[in-house]
Amino acid sequence: MKGKAKSKPTYKEALKVAGFKATPKRLELLEALARVEEPLTVLAIQKLLRNKMNEVTLYRALEAFAAAGLVRRVDLNHDHAHYELAMGREHHDHAVCTNCGVVEDIKGCALEPLEKKALVQSNFRSIYSHNLEFFGLCQSCSK
Repeated sequence: MKGKAKSKPTYKEALKVAGFKATPKRLELLEALARVEEPLTVLAIQKLLRNKMNEVTLYRALEAFAAAGLVRRVDLNHDHAHYELAMGREHHDHAVCTNCGVVEDIKGCALEPLEKKALVQSNFRSIYSHNLEFFGLCQSCSK
């Protein structure tokens, strides 16, 4: 007899596992991030939520979710943080056009050997995450 296939945890389950109460606003935040493919600023997320969360509350929630691995904090050299959903999505890095600002996902990651080397050469016991952004000109801006 075949076992039942394991399904992805729901946002409600993921929040509970991470130690958060699954409030309607927290669920709506994760659902909103799931609808977009690119990292967003706090203000863009606030607009996406139709201003249902104030900026300070939203920032605190995003930082707490980032610490728990539910979202990723991404630095695109814009002097402010960007956030994207991490749970249920494959790890990826980013390429950023320094002229027009377009951001593209870079699928697949070849940094595992570098992470292992960093562990050997440092005093760390584990590395659980990394962010890598490439900066340059997109094809349209290079013309």
